[in-house]
Amino acid sequence: MKQVNVFQPFLFSSFQRSHSLTLSDLKWAAFEKHDFLGDSEDWALLLENMLSEKDPALLKKITFGDETQMFCIRSEDREALHAIATIVDEFYEDELLLDACISRYAQYEFEAELA
Repeated sequence: MKQVNVFQPFLFSSFQRSHSLTLSDLKWAAFEKHDFLGDSEDWALLLENMLSEKDPALLKKITFGDETQMFCIRSEDREALHAIATIVDEFYEDELLLDACISRYAQYEFEAELA
């Protein structure tokens, strides 16, 4: 029986106490509409800004990889990665939501709206 990937849309891997999420389909076209390349730096920018607004504590538990052709997040906290995968899964396959997230969060001079 095939297991369900609870880290969708990411691939999850572990080595000793280090865990990682990898995203190979970077949705290039969605980012290109906003004059971004859509590489791992753009994904890191989007998620860093999103988490700085929505869950700054979660942001402190992760590091972003430096690969260009795929996006990678690393953490010793498996649950932190699961939380990020859940957040991304909410907008990843929905073109309108992805576009809205890119418009809002893929900004170099981002200002979080703190409640």
